[in-house]
Amino acid sequence: MLVDESGSISRNDFDKIQTFLVAIVSGLNIGPDAVQIGLTLFSTKARTEWHLNTHQTKQTLLRAIEELKKTGGSTKTGKALEHILHNQFKPRLGMRPDSRRIAVLITDGESQDKVLLPSKNLKHNDIEVYAIGVQGARESELKVIASDNDHVYFLKDFKSLNGIIRNITIDLSKGSNNLDSVRLLNGSSLCSGGLQVKSNQRWSSVCEDDFDLQDAEVVCRELGCGPPSLLQGALYGEAEAPVWSREFQCGGHESALLDCRSSGSARSSCSPGKAAGLTCSEPVRLVGGASRCAGTLEVKQRLWRSVEASGWTLTDAAVACRELDCGSAVLTGRRNASWDGPTWKIKPDCVKSGSTLRECATSSQSSTVLELICSDLLVQPIISASFSSNDGHSQVQQQESSWVFKGSSFTISCSIQPQYPGGSFQLTFTSSNTTNNYTLPAVNHSAHFLFTAAEPAHQGTYSCVYHVFVFSHNFSSESRQLSLTVSDPTVFVIRLLLLLLLLFIAAVCFSHKVTGRQEPRPQEDPELDG
Repeated sequence: MLVDESGSISRNDFDKIQTFLVAIVSGLNIGPDAVQIGLTLFSTKARTEWHLNTHQTKQTLLRAIEELKKTGGSTKTGKALEHILHNQFKPRLGMRPDSRRIAVLITDGESQDKVLLPSKNLKHNDIEVYAIGVQGARESELKVIASDNDHVYFLKDFKSLNGIIRNITIDLSKGSNNLDSVRLLNGSSLCSGGLQVKSNQRWSSVCEDDFDLQDAEVVCRELGCGPPSLLQGALYGEAEAPVWSREFQCGGHESALLDCRSSGSARSSCSPGKAAGLTCSEPVRLVGGASRCAGTLEVKQRLWRSVEASGWTLTDAAVACRELDCGSAVLTGRRNASWDGPTWKIKPDCVKSGSTLRECATSSQSSTVLELICSDLLVQPIISASFSSNDGHSQVQQQESSWVFKGSSFTISCSIQPQYPGGSFQLTFTSSNTTNNYTLPAVNHSAHFLFTAAEPAHQGTYSCVYHVFVFSHNFSSESRQLSLTVSDPTVFVIRLLLLLLLLFIAAVCFSHKVTGRQEPRPQEDPELDG
């Protein structure tokens, strides 16, 4: 922890920082083989309050936080970052060689010295940096300091620290649990397969009835994969004995499956095809483009990093597009990195062997990073139909099927979310015996095809295809189909009159029947005794 104690921070605000630190520590597993926390205060100078191995229990660590005293001074963040590199992250001071190295900066102002080089030095030593800025801090400077934008928190006041406690606690606790507490077997990668959980040095399978989507989110996060994309155990074989005897009850925010609440389960075995299994999405993304299928390629192994540009072909890049569910690779390029920091190097031979990008990534450093454009660049267009009634009012329908009276005017509209300027829409009409195409330029990302009088020949299915020429390539995207029925108003009126007539006859019959039941019987004359 690297905490600003400069003069701009009041005693009351420093108390809020202490409360924040107490909440973070309270939610962590503290110990020599778990999470270790050192703390440095800084202003004009930086001073180490304690090292990673100073406090080995949660109780002594909480007591030390409560006893912190601030001194004041100016804000020299760059000097403080350099200080923790040389005075905290050292084996002799408690750093374990196999542990994650994380620095969390809390500051309320812009640094009065340079932060770029000290930030680079931390990252080059595989230290993850979180930057929490409050009030007078400069967001652009926080982004330079932090490992990536996901590690930046920009808050309006110190009270807002309460809102990020859970996120910070989850991030700090990742990797603090026993290694390999969950695994996925018999899948195509580390991110797919049948689920097994390790407890007391023993691996157990899990039944799918004791496992849901929120549990799956935790497993994917624990394995360093993306969100779950498929929850289906039958794909990965039968459960192997023994079977986990408790039902998981995760909230979805936990960092490890064994951190979730659980309750007893009566199952001692799984029914055939009922073993829990899942497929997590690969931790791959394209950033900085107008679409999720275009931009700078980034891969995550604990940290999101760009990928070194050298050596890539369209065949290699197709793996990234496929992992992103973005079709095939259309274009690769390179750009200068925004800063000369760590990147991932991915060897083509590794990718060609069938491994995922994450499995092939090794730490490197490059000034140029890969940009990629996939074929599914465009979002899906939207198709809708609108109809004009005799009274001049129009009705818009976006259902999969619509109807219009014969002789009425109708409009088929095509639109798309703004991504690129220009382009055109092609309206394709298909019936049982014909196919017609109509084309209009896209104006404000939409086009409207007017039909002045509906005829039976207009009955069929319609779809919109958006075409645009960008990046020296033609791209297209097709909407869902819309089915249109043309009704004859005369037939409709006749059917309506017949229905009304039937209702009238039914009402008359019912009324007659009820009246007949209510008619009084004639009274017989009484007999008189003679």
